[in-house]
Amino acid sequence: MTHFDYLEQYLVTHITYSKQTIKGYRSDLRQMKKFFVEWSVKSLQAYFDQLIHQYKPATAMRRYHALMALGNELVRAKRIKVNPMKQVRPIVHQQIQQREHHPLEETIQTIRQISHPTYRLFFELISQTGLRFMETRLLSIEDIQFATLTLLVRHGKGRRLRTVPLGEGLVSKLRTFLEGRKTGLVFQSVRGKAINEQSARDALRKQSLATRGRSLHPHDLRVSFATYLYQTGNQKLLEIQRLLGHGSSRTTEGYILTEETKLQQIIDALSV
Repeated sequence: MTHFDYLEQYLVTHITYSKQTIKGYRSDLRQMKKFFVEWSVKSLQAYFDQLIHQYKPATAMRRYHALMALGNELVRAKRIKVNPMKQVRPIVHQQIQQREHHPLEETIQTIRQISHPTYRLFFELISQTGLRFMETRLLSIEDIQFATLTLLVRHGKGRRLRTVPLGEGLVSKLRTFLEGRKTGLVFQSVRGKAINEQSARDALRKQSLATRGRSLHPHDLRVSFATYLYQTGNQKLLEIQRLLGHGSSRTTEGYILTEETKLQQIIDALSV
């Protein structure tokens, strides 16, 4: 079995990656295979040197991080001794963040208007803990520590475990929602399986469009949570990094948005 075949099988059976992530990673593998790229520093470096001249920075950066993760899996599976991606020059795109900001308080109010009780609490939990979509989808009742108002996250990226705090109001809602259940997934379908990924995303998107005229995605909730902690809660970047389960503070820095980016206004004034 080749490295490509192994990684294809690995992605198909991986439970913590979302369908979108798996689709993206498989596309990256196909592109790598198409250009006859080998898992060696020389081959990968030549590939990315070419990539940054042909694709948008966001595409090149995403592919870089995807192959870094897949290389780590090959090491974990003992198919290679060292991940060659760690010696490939990193791709850095220096730019001013001008993404749309979604104030956390407004976001939570929008979520609380979702009619479906499971999806409503599902996204309320994400917005108040910063959990990833798949981390929340695979959350077990046993991982909720009601006595200490904490939550153990077992399905984080990079096999990193972390404990996050829960608000008293959220804990109360979880108790009511579980109706005495002690085991199994917190958020499940009528058949006891994990909730449908696309249906959950659609519920958030439709409610946000109806309430605010703007589409919200699960990742926006993590960004809003991080921004709120940094701006309003005055939390240190390292603490936010740990809460979000990031392996690097650079990733966390990209989550911190300003409520209003004035750079464009300044530049426009110069060009009058």
